Amino acid sequence: MAEKIHVIPYIDQPGPFWDNLFNNYSSFIKEVYFPVQSDFIGTGRPVQPAKYLNDFLRNDAIPKSILINPVILPRPVNEIKEVILEYLTDMVENYNIVGVSVVNPSLAGIIKSEFPSLEITASTLMDISTVQQVIMLRANVDAIVPSGRIIRDIGQMQEIRASFHGKIRLLVNESCLPSCLYRTQHFYEMSDFSNKHPESLCIDQLARFPWMRLTGSWILPQHLHFFDGLYDEIKLAGRVTLSNPADYLEIMENYFLKRTIGIKKIGGGPASIPYGINITNEFYEHTLHCNKNCDECSICMDYWIANT
Repeated sequence: MAEKIHVIPYIDQPGPFWDNLFNNYSSFIKEVYFPVQSDFIGTGRPVQPAKYLNDFLRNDAIPKSILINPVILPRPVNEIKEVILEYLTDMVENYNIVGVSVVNPSLAGIIKSEFPSLEITASTLMDISTVQQVIMLRANVDAIVPSGRIIRDIGQMQEIRASFHGKIRLLVNESCLPSCLYRTQHFYEMSDFSNKHPESLCIDQLARFPWMRLTGSWILPQHLHFFDGLYDEIKLAGRVTLSNPADYLEIMENYFLKRTIGIKKIGGGPASIPYGINITNEFYEHTLHCNKNCDECSICMDYWIANT
């Protein structure tokens, strides 16, 4: 039986696209998230096309959530909160808005106080990976998207699950490297240099250590069972990488229906695996329980060499 647990990205398509998607898959979809439309604050990603956004917003059959989650706010939160609250008031009064994703914990508390009916989500860009972080923010958020740093670490995921009694939302088709040294700068450039999609900052590292792609923060549909009990919802990324509607529909359907798929085309970004490597259950399960000491282990490197 289908569950409404999938949170999926907006891509700029006309009304019939969304009507068709919801006619076929509304039983799987909890909400569709879209970026804040404003000059005063970013969304942690390049600016999206918005030709059809107003039509999408007026479709009350679709529950929607708003991303207000640049990795760094442009001003102190108290200097910009009134503008944000004014924007949210207009959106909540006119459209079917059910939630907001943020990075700044103070902003989460402000929005929660003003709009108690909205579900507040701690974005993956908040980089939640420890119990101490959960303790600091759990009074102000209803859901968290754990950091990609711990998605492939079952022990740490279990600690987060035990300490947070709200909803855990797994981001499943992201490919960022858990220990990427360029993470903050990359997200800053995506948000601040918004007229273009930034170059991959880790491309030279991936050329030197291509096997690290196997350690990325991705979960294929056939591997979700390893996370049973550790999540309540599934988030799909791809508002830029899956802007092609055919690619978008294919990936959404694969995750809705938990099909067995290959790793090559998940819409995960520049650190994705560009080859059709078969990811076995045995290999994937090993990466969830290993000690992440890659200096003393060659399993991922060996697997890469054997399969490419």
